[in-house]
Amino acid sequence: MTGPRARVVVLLAAGGALVGCGDTVTGAATPTTTPAYIQQYANAGAALDTATTTWDTLGQSLVAAGTNTVANEAPINASYAQALQTFGDALLAIQFPATAMNDVHTLVNAAATVRTDLAGVASGAVPTTQFVSDESNLQAAINLVQRDLGVGSSTPIAGA
Repeated sequence: MTGPRARVVVLLAAGGALVGCGDTVTGAATPTTTPAYIQQYANAGAALDTATTTWDTLGQSLVAAGTNTVANEAPINASYAQALQTFGDALLAIQFPATAMNDVHTLVNAAATVRTDLAGVASGAVPTTQFVSDESNLQAAINLVQRDLGVGSSTPIAGA
């Protein structure tokens, strides 16, 4: 987008849920095991986090240099849109508990909406306010799924 950058979302790596607790040396407690779907979600989220940070950094550098034109932003937005597609596809391939599936589908749809927005936001065909709103919906959907999985919520990139 050739105006101010919108804020972007970031997933929590679900690290707290991936760490076992207890002391196996003394036998004081049994380490917990992480369900496969949490690790798969964390992997998909980590890949999206990387893409989001790259997209935001590159976009901010264009703004700082005064070169945030449609032509310069198009490949950055396309790369981020692909990362959102990959994230959505990865989520659909994970066998989540039935209780989380509605929220997972809401998350996939929210990612698809942001992906669609990216195609028109740089040119002004999609208003910045719509893009920011759709990103906010994506963040809310991420937090719902993470709540369902018991891994806590995430926050947007600070200052973005």
